[in-house]
Amino acid sequence: MKLTLSLFVTCSVILLLSGCATTTVQTQRLESMPDESVCELLGPEWSSSPEERAILRRELERRGVICDHGRIIAHKRHRYQPASANRSTHTLPRSSALNNQQGLNAIRLKKVSGVYKIPVQLNDAVIVSLILDSGAADLMLTPKVANILIRNGTLTEDDFLPGQVYRLADGSRKKHMRARLRSVTIGTRTFRDITFSISDSDNSPMLLGQSLLERLGKYTIDYRNGVLLFK
Repeated sequence: MKLTLSLFVTCSVILLLSGCATTTVQTQRLESMPDESVCELLGPEWSSSPEERAILRRELERRGVICDHGRIIAHKRHRYQPASANRSTHTLPRSSALNNQQGLNAIRLKKVSGVYKIPVQLNDAVIVSLILDSGAADLMLTPKVANILIRNGTLTEDDFLPGQVYRLADGSRKKHMRARLRSVTIGTRTFRDITFSISDSDNSPMLLGQSLLERLGKYTIDYRNGVLLFK
């Protein structure tokens, strides 16, 4: 069945076709949908006309959301907030109760498929979720995210470094391109000149490795509350 923006399931913003009535999607209705649902409509599972896809892309651009094949891969620094919410500059999520302790950052982690992801801000330009991986030598990004940084002018030719051979988890070795991020922000701390590698596929996991973790100094993972703690 061809699903276009002219169909919208009123009982679910994620368009589950399970006995719900439909109605016409207007611009106001798109504004009420979460980022993930608007992004999903651009994915391969849904079929829509070029005009409708253009509307979706404009809406995501307005929100500062960057999508690839129906999934969110990054947010621009100033993230869209729905009209019903209080508008404010987007900040990285932290646990307010734990951050009341002087100088302590408590960054909320998200557990996905057995690994923990943490939101970080790159070059004051985009926010991405990286897998916390103390076994990785460097921070690793996909080519898609690296190209986003190049297009917005925060990653230039001068930032690139000689490539390096990395040992992968399966024991194999592979050479990756490397570059330097001007800034990486986690919680209230900003780190300068962080080396990162670029994976060879947009489907590769993005990692927060030792090139940044060693700059944190002492840090603790509170698994019970799902937070990363550091000063």
